[in-house]
Amino acid sequence: MELTALLSPNLPEGERRLTAFGLSTELIHTALRPGLSRAANRSSLALRSTPGTDIYHESMLQLHQILSPSGWRLVYVEQQPRLVHPDGLISLTIASGQNVAHPDRRRKPRTRRKGKSTRASLAAPNTQMPALFDIPATAITQYPTSAVADSPLWLLVHERTERGLNLELSRPMDMTESGIVTDWKDRIIIDFLDLDGDLSVFDHPEDGSIDVAVQPL
Repeated sequence: MELTALLSPNLPEGERRLTAFGLSTELIHTALRPGLSRAANRSSLALRSTPGTDIYHESMLQLHQILSPSGWRLVYVEQQPRLVHPDGLISLTIASGQNVAHPDRRRKPRTRRKGKSTRASLAAPNTQMPALFDIPATAITQYPTSAVADSPLWLLVHERTERGLNLELSRPMDMTESGIVTDWKDRIIIDFLDLDGDLSVFDHPEDGSIDVAVQPL
């Protein structure tokens, strides 16, 4: 489908904005569902941090696999992995937080502690161009500067619930001294990712049980 068709005025505002970046709600849900399903399968014996790690690592992998055919590239900026749009429109990474996509839009997300890479890429609170951030020499060698250094950083922020993930794609603007992002220059609210009805949450590949094929009625 052509981009002009995808940018139809009949699409919701958030979806049109995602499409302008070469993204969509469906694409993001597809990328995050495997990690969320794996996290939901973890037993109480797993470390408390394990479900979050499942979502982060698996979702970055899935996003990379889905987006790389259209020219997105994975780069590391001060050890922070980012997926960079081929035209430098955006670079994104995944982060967990609280108050994500809260119905009261005055309640803004608060992330877990982020590092100097995020701090160096905070959006200016005015109309100035975002500050450049340091780029590893390997990234400069492999990827054009126009597709890396000028790409505004956005965070795909998620919050786990008993049923799935609250989601938004937002551009960080301010963070505390301890590294918690508390304010945002721009936010795109994404539909809730609901695992209800996803049979993969009942898979237990590590328990050694016999697989039983389920046929639709």
